[in-house]
Amino acid sequence: MDWTDIFSYLSLALYAPATVAALAGVLGRSMRVKRLSCLLCAAGFAAHSLWLVAALASGAFSAVSRGFYLLPLSWFLVLAGLFMARRQHMDIALYFAAPWAFFLCACALGFSSTPGAMPMAGPLFVLHLAAIFVGVGVMAVAAGAGALFLWQEGAIKKKMPLEGFRKDLPALGALDRVNAMATLIGFPCYSLGVLCGFLWARISWGSFVSGDMKEWVSLIILAVYALLFHQRQALGWRGRKPAILALVIFSASLFSMFVVNTVFPTQHGF
Repeated sequence: MDWTDIFSYLSLALYAPATVAALAGVLGRSMRVKRLSCLLCAAGFAAHSLWLVAALASGAFSAVSRGFYLLPLSWFLVLAGLFMARRQHMDIALYFAAPWAFFLCACALGFSSTPGAMPMAGPLFVLHLAAIFVGVGVMAVAAGAGALFLWQEGAIKKKMPLEGFRKDLPALGALDRVNAMATLIGFPCYSLGVLCGFLWARISWGSFVSGDMKEWVSLIILAVYALLFHQRQALGWRGRKPAILALVIFSASLFSMFVVNTVFPTQHGF
């Protein structure tokens, strides 16, 4: 067992109880358990960072597995949760990040022996991946906030009494601010990532496009992202519609990662 294995198991061992503690803290309305969840998630992020460094140091850049691509994606997702918790004072962002981080890290381990369709090659390709992962990571947190927004809004419209753990949930305006910040950060990053990807394809393959289905899905995600960004910035969209679009963007990203990459022929890794 090397350091990569040690840090991978440690990350999972911290993200799993962080997820359980988040659920228990919310349902039980226990601030102590909620804080424990945040601490466990932060510790998991530290172990996750060491896992990523160990994977890179072991030569993953030259012979990368499909699972490796999920490591920086899940890392950026937790980083987005930590940023939202710090900037917006919303620890609930970490409650969304912890279970997704556990799931993606578990998938990374599961695919660790599966060769990637394409290895990392050069700074342009690394920038392409990093920017894409930032765009998807922040939208994962926004999607969690969006799902909670839609549920809260539906309960309000039905005039359901505010009782139990719902009393501790963030206000609709706070959840919408998570969406706004995620869109402001995520859209430029995702756009940069797509642009770098097409430029890298032109340099490496001699063509901007290869007809790969993953490229078309990426362009669809970019179009929806652009719509969300434009409507928020130019028309002042708030509330229900941005929440729905955040869910659409993240769902399409998951479809790209776990369906396109495993069912359809593709030159891309995860």
